[in-house]
Amino acid sequence: MKKIITLVLITLLALTSYAQGGKRRGGAQAAGITKIEAAQVPDAVKSAFTVQATDTRWEKHEATGKAGKAHVRYVAIYTQDGVKARARFKEDGTPVSASKYMGAQKLPAAIQSAATTKNPGAKLVGGEELTTKDGKVYYRVRLRNGGSRITSVFDANGGEITKDKMTDDIKAGEEEDGGN
Repeated sequence: MKKIITLVLITLLALTSYAQGGKRRGGAQAAGITKIEAAQVPDAVKSAFTVQATDTRWEKHEATGKAGKAHVRYVAIYTQDGVKARARFKEDGTPVSASKYMGAQKLPAAIQSAATTKNPGAKLVGGEELTTKDGKVYYRVRLRNGGSRITSVFDANGGEITKDKMTDDIKAGEEEDGGN
């Protein structure tokens, strides 16, 4: 009887965790992220999105900042020249950042070298080029070491950016991790 009760409780816990959302790969919704139709995107954001793209879809990201202030970002997910990308905007159309996803071999040589040197034995599987609103370029790379997944961030020269030194612009895409 105890085994049945334990099994039921574990099943309920698993179902409750799944139903509450949070970060999940494979296109599932993360908390605060809503897929929306283009008609729901503010005109200022649509005007600011000037990329010649295909397969464009939109998301609305709602979050609370460090000071408890709520903010909204609109994210265009699109394909440009066969490359999956994202562009993030404030509600007034101000660009926040943009990302281009790429396979391991498409990353610049300095980034490939820095990532594999920092993580010896790990396999570089891909990454993204992140351009901030002030035009600075960073690379978020993904590696695998056995069953472990490793994510690191580097500046354009291959210098590692640690979590404590990341700006909000660099962190902007972390909830979207996976290039969906």
